[in-house]
Amino acid sequence: MKNFSKQWLRYLLQWGTLMAIIAFALKLFGNSTFDPEAYCPFGGLETYCTYLVKGSLACSMTATQIMMGIVLAIGVVLFSRLFCSYICPLGTVVEYLGKLGKAIGIKCQDIKKWSIADIILRSIKYILLFIIFYFTLSSSELFCKNFDPYYAFATGFKGELTVWMACIAIVVCFACSFFVKMFWCKYICPLGAASNIFKFTLTFIAILAVYAIVSFAGISVSWVVPLAVTCIFGYINEIVFKSPKIFPLLHVTRNEDLCTNCGICQKKCPYSIDVQNLKKVKCVDCTLCGECVASCGKNALSINGKRSLNYIPGIIAIVLFAIAFYLGTTVELPTIEEKWGDNLDKIELKELKVDGLRSVKCFGSSKAFSAQLQKIDGIYGVSTFVKHHKATIYYNPAEITTEAIMAAIYTPTKIMIAQPSEQDSLIKVITIRTENMYDKLDPNYLSLQLRNTGKQIFGLETEYACPLIVRIYAGINENIDESLLKQCVEKEFVEIPVEGADSKKIELSYKFMEMEDAVDTITRRSLLESQLPTFNVVYADRAAAVDSANVAIYQIVYPNLYKTNVKSFISFFAKYMGTVQGILGVKTILTDSDEYAFQISYDKSAIDENAVWQAVSSPKWVLILDDGSSKEIDARINFPDRGVIL
Repeated sequence: MKNFSKQWLRYLLQWGTLMAIIAFALKLFGNSTFDPEAYCPFGGLETYCTYLVKGSLACSMTATQIMMGIVLAIGVVLFSRLFCSYICPLGTVVEYLGKLGKAIGIKCQDIKKWSIADIILRSIKYILLFIIFYFTLSSSELFCKNFDPYYAFATGFKGELTVWMACIAIVVCFACSFFVKMFWCKYICPLGAASNIFKFTLTFIAILAVYAIVSFAGISVSWVVPLAVTCIFGYINEIVFKSPKIFPLLHVTRNEDLCTNCGICQKKCPYSIDVQNLKKVKCVDCTLCGECVASCGKNALSINGKRSLNYIPGIIAIVLFAIAFYLGTTVELPTIEEKWGDNLDKIELKELKVDGLRSVKCFGSSKAFSAQLQKIDGIYGVSTFVKHHKATIYYNPAEITTEAIMAAIYTPTKIMIAQPSEQDSLIKVITIRTENMYDKLDPNYLSLQLRNTGKQIFGLETEYACPLIVRIYAGINENIDESLLKQCVEKEFVEIPVEGADSKKIELSYKFMEMEDAVDTITRRSLLESQLPTFNVVYADRAAAVDSANVAIYQIVYPNLYKTNVKSFISFFAKYMGTVQGILGVKTILTDSDEYAFQISYDKSAIDENAVWQAVSSPKWVLILDDGSSKEIDARINFPDRGVIL
């Protein structure tokens, strides 16, 4: 590249960012996981707006993404669209696809600036911006993930995307970039639209100020109104005024005495800005990439009239990223912040901070945790912080104690690690006490550690107390001492197998408090009974209408009924069976021969044994959703052998 010596910093940032993303996605650095959204400024802007409108963060977004978005907005106002020209991986690919097309003989067209076609196409990114923010703010889920080409490639099409939307976006992004110069960035990219809105800073501030004044006056106006007005005025400013008057403060300046009007700067500009005829380049398309400055052989172009500032945009891009990263690691906003109940102003609420809530990891799980708390008398609010799996619970100490709160939110867990054989008629019960293990996922992680000891350990069970009670079931003759259990509990991390990928490393901070001296024993059947996921659902309307003489029981053995992943699908299986005509109920049992099994009651006059087996063994389940619609999913429980009629 002829301009490499002058543009080395830009190329280093562009390709360094792209290569780092690829390396992390392919796990070349030994990382077990990769979060493609971790530093996405556009996701941060969506999330921050969701927080302002609904008081909650979108998805599993944290303050890191929000700070990236806020710093990007400030950076655009003061310095221009530096993210677009120095960091954005999609922008880098689009820019070089055009150059690649030219190299292989494909003539890359440039739609004439401010022509009818150009003006119409520029509206697309503002329409997309409105749609994305509308659906994101409505659902607290990042709508852009449905079609974002970067997200699709970074996740290997395994993320929360809509395949057909993503495929169309990828075709538009990559195919069009061969034929039309910077097509995606100029006409499609919603972040480009948002950045251009920030460039016309005074208009943006005026819209927000009017909305704030109206709201302060007590007039209820939906957030949709300022969103729509902002997008409309952003488009109008772009096609009518074309260049902001005051902001950004940093821009390319042309020395008219040195300029020969050769036009090389316009040819090198990714957006074909008519630099040779401008004294100050403040065009809305300018990203301050510096290609025009580097290409000028007469040194007629510089940043703010000073050649010494030519490297400053790249340096500022690095500094802004560092500031956003630092703020994101030191500040955390609540994913949700909710309070409920009447006359809260008359109650002196206290705060209980709870750590280690690993199951509180996104907006959905935060809402589920809030719903659980709303059923507990004396609790009036909660704030969750998903990045560090923490929560602050607001309660009335006159109604409930902190210990009662912890007991109420704790979910006792039973986990079978391995089924005892018939020879293991008697089971040893070892009781230990632990701390920092109050989330429902924690016993699962401990079970993985116990599984790897090579000892004959059949399972564990937890019971709330301070410290937590953990009962470990082992072979009657197995030698398990306190040091081994302490080592298992206090491991710094656990590796979880991930289907189709490397294992995922989870950091732990459990504390082993003590091992009780008393060792109890129970029978094999007692252990099996304790691990049985008790489930019994009866479709009452059907059962009431059937003559008892026509009721039959279809029993089908399922040895894996105790497994955690199977337990979570039992209710779905029962919902599916409820859609089969003639099925009266589903329950789980431990048979007289100590086998786990399902018992399915049915009406013999409506369905026969073969039809029951066909329904049970179907590879697809049809579920009726709460809104009355149906959804077909793959069967989550597969039965290898037919059952019997009791």
